[in-house]
Amino acid sequence: MADRAEILEKLTEIIVETRGVDEEECTETATLFDDLGLESIDFLEISFRMEEDFGFPFPTDDLGALLTSVGENSTTADVNKALDSLSTDFHIKFDRDGVEGVDPFDSEKLRGSVLKLFTIGALVDFVQARSEA
Repeated sequence: MADRAEILEKLTEIIVETRGVDEEECTETATLFDDLGLESIDFLEISFRMEEDFGFPFPTDDLGALLTSVGENSTTADVNKALDSLSTDFHIKFDRDGVEGVDPFDSEKLRGSVLKLFTIGALVDFVQARSEA
């Protein structure tokens, strides 16, 4: 199993080649969508490359389902289930109190807040957790 630095190095290589960003932009705290400007097609390509290099893809279909599972008619239980999934399925570490759009509920703010949780460091955490499983 690769250590955190090796995983970060490989993910940086994948993101630089896929998105064409500068390597210096690929810090653990860089958000994939806001800071690096990834589009869904870029993220899909990264997932394919992760499968080639690490032996498993990032579950982009599950992420899409998660992002669409919470809408204007969602309940508190729906929101909590989605946030639980971020921790258990995607291995993202975050402070629930820092997630905007939960209370009061605002699906657009919530979606934006969730997307900001997807950082390069979160991908490293995902790869580490999947590798250890």
